[in-house]
Amino acid sequence: MQRILNNAKVQKAGLALLVWAGVAACAHAATVPATQLDTVKRVCRDTMGLTAPNTDYVACVDSLTGSLAEAATNRAEASANLAGQSACSQKGLTPDTPDYAMCVLNYRDKVLGNATHVAAYHSTQNPIDVAGGN
Repeated sequence: MQRILNNAKVQKAGLALLVWAGVAACAHAATVPATQLDTVKRVCRDTMGLTAPNTDYVACVDSLTGSLAEAATNRAEASANLAGQSACSQKGLTPDTPDYAMCVLNYRDKVLGNATHVAAYHSTQNPIDVAGGN
C-alpha cells in the first residue's frame, strides 16, 4: 500500500481530485452569503468532525452550499411566479390558459433575468413589462 501511495501518478491523481473538489466547492460557495458559508464550514468542521483540506470536508462544504444555493433559487423562482400570476391576472388574463401561462413565464424570466418566452406568446396582448411600461 505504501508503494502505491508513493507512486507519482497516484499522487498527481490525488492532487487533481483535491483541486477539482475545491473548484466545485468554490462554485457553490460563490452563490451563498459569506455568513452562510462560515456556518457551513463550521458545521462540517465541528458537527461532522471534518478538517480541511480533507476531501470529505470539501464534499461536505460543497453539498451544503449547493443545497443552500438551490433553496435560494427555488425561493426566488416561487416569488417571481407568484408576482407573475398576480400581474397577469390584473392584466385580465384567465388562469389555466396558454396566454396566462406564457405571461407568467415571461414575467418570471424578466424578474429573474432569464431569456423570455416572448416568441411563443400567442396573445394579441403584449407581455407584461416588469419595468413598469405596460
